[in-house]
Amino acid sequence: MKPAIVLMQRIGRCLGGLVVVITIALWGCSTIPSPLIVGNTYTNFEYEFSLDLPRGWTPADDQEKALERYARWVDEDLASLVLTNTETQGLIAVMNRKKKLAYPRYLQLDEHHWEYRISEMKRRLETEVQVLSYDYHIYKDNLVTTQQNYFVSQRAFKPEKVFGVDTRIIENTEKKQMTFEWFLFPCQKDRSCQTIILLSCPEANYETNRSAFEHVVATLRGHDYYN
Repeated sequence: MKPAIVLMQRIGRCLGGLVVVITIALWGCSTIPSPLIVGNTYTNFEYEFSLDLPRGWTPADDQEKALERYARWVDEDLASLVLTNTETQGLIAVMNRKKKLAYPRYLQLDEHHWEYRISEMKRRLETEVQVLSYDYHIYKDNLVTTQQNYFVSQRAFKPEKVFGVDTRIIENTEKKQMTFEWFLFPCQKDRSCQTIILLSCPEANYETNRSAFEHVVATLRGHDYYN
């Protein structure tokens, strides 16, 4: 990458960070600010995370319509960000939920808890589409890694996935491939935030879209603004 381009990206990130700091300072005790996009970085203050938008992917103006077209089984109420790429027919959805349970409590849960959650997701998916395959991996130790990252810097830390799922489905006679990764991290000082990043696309276009999904996952950061 050319030095000038690298410099511009660094300047953009610095300006983006400055805008976020100013937004937080103005926040005070008022309403939580709306999500913010500065450069190619998306920041969500309610669920306390940020990520970079991959090149060629744009936030959907009408999330409901985009989900209906690309991934109708996704719960629209949980989706905070929906990205689409019309050229590759791909959709990346970011879904969030706050948990009242303090993060350290999740460290005490055994693997059966996560297996149950994964099986429930499969059951719900099967009510919407035909599932051809459903493979998953659990990374329970990543809960500790995420906590360690949080202790280093609460304002900007890297969450690590708790589990990931790859599945092939048939929707309206079309074969699709979907993958999602499930994250949990400390937020709002004594609570937990759940983030799911999901990719859905025609099976033939999966490898093309996979790199954009991996970029979003790699740039995910948690931000505990209450600490």
